[in-house]
Amino acid sequence: MGGKHFSKGKHSTSRKENKKLSSRKKRIFSLILIILLVIFGINFIKESDFIEYITKEKNSPEVVDINIPDTIGEYNVLGVIVIDKIGVEKGILEKTTDASLNLSVTKFYGPDLNEKGNFCIAGHNYKDIFEKVNELENGDTFYIIDKANRQKVTYQIYNMYTVEPTDLDCLNQETNGKKEVTLITCNPGGGTRLIVKAKEI
Repeated sequence: MGGKHFSKGKHSTSRKENKKLSSRKKRIFSLILIILLVIFGINFIKESDFIEYITKEKNSPEVVDINIPDTIGEYNVLGVIVIDKIGVEKGILEKTTDASLNLSVTKFYGPDLNEKGNFCIAGHNYKDIFEKVNELENGDTFYIIDKANRQKVTYQIYNMYTVEPTDLDCLNQETNGKKEVTLITCNPGGGTRLIVKAKEI
């Protein structure tokens, strides 16, 4: 009878130890799981924030502090076009007339500045206006800053070609929801037009 009690006590102690060991393993496992969740959770948050930041930066135009005049002559100024490669920085006038073209470049056709669609800019091939536009190449860039909210959008040239003055296909507004700009000027002699197509990058 005493042996039986001894045996029962031994088994009882063993079960308690097993329970303690099992409980310890569960705590360790839970702790490891929490640590892993914290690590991966932080990494996920960091990655998500990074992706959101990159997406926001790509889709949000840069806002710049620049002094843009309200008018040039009697014409309202919509914004500024800057083509660093050929040293052009001109105010974009709201109307295309013989008088406005003698002052600067002008809005010829299209949506508001830096909006989705094909914004068409006309300019004479005069010195300090569009005289050197024919020196541009595919891959070159320029940027436009609109006066209303000072947003700067950069465009990259993807096509350049010559057309007859009566060919208006370059004014087409089918851009698949993208922002595009078309520069229009005369080739030397004035018999044909040089078209420069660019899209937002």
